[in-house]
Amino acid sequence: MRTSKRRQRVLTRGGVLFGFLAAMVVYPVMGTIAPYANAAEQIPGVVKGESPTTATAILGAAPQFESSDLPLPSVDEQAGAILTSADVPVASNLLPDCDPDYDPDMSNGRLSSDQLCDLWVAGESMRPDAALALAALNERFRAQFGTDICIADTYRDIYSQYATKASRGYLAATPGTSMHGLGLAVDLCRSHASGVYFSWLSINAGNYGFMNPDWAKTSKYEPWHWEYQTQDQY
Repeated sequence: MRTSKRRQRVLTRGGVLFGFLAAMVVYPVMGTIAPYANAAEQIPGVVKGESPTTATAILGAAPQFESSDLPLPSVDEQAGAILTSADVPVASNLLPDCDPDYDPDMSNGRLSSDQLCDLWVAGESMRPDAALALAALNERFRAQFGTDICIADTYRDIYSQYATKASRGYLAATPGTSMHGLGLAVDLCRSHASGVYFSWLSINAGNYGFMNPDWAKTSKYEPWHWEYQTQDQY
């Protein structure tokens, strides 16, 4: 009787242990292996009964891309987008009489009237692209400080260059080589060439193409002298 009960307990415990092992080990392993039994046949390009290539068996068929019917922009549209995104001077209500199209064939100090645009200060003018850029810079300057940029000097014809050279000596460029003679330089009033005005211009003028050149910060200290950098100078 005792032996029968002992065997019964052993068999019961053995059954429980076997069930535990089946649940924890055998079923998960078989469940993982079974789905891949015919995995090769599931690969695109593999036909049952035929041997796939090594590349096909490993990688499957090449991915299939759907064609796109989206139109590509034309060359003219691309060029237009580039020009629109650039800060290219155009006709502006800031200087309504300034024509951005001008004759680029010019001689230093001998620019014609149609190669210059008048600024907001009487008697002061610059080359059209520089004038329009300066007007845009001035608009932002006025919004910041409530006043226009004070201008002392801009375009100088060849005769004015000789006069300036005679009065200022080495501080003035050799006549015929001055950036003023090309309508690309502006001298500010001394009051706007220092303090908060100069600091603001140092940060923002470059966005409009103007800079206080390196020589004006070192060999000749002229914080009032600013030059417009044309596209071929960038």
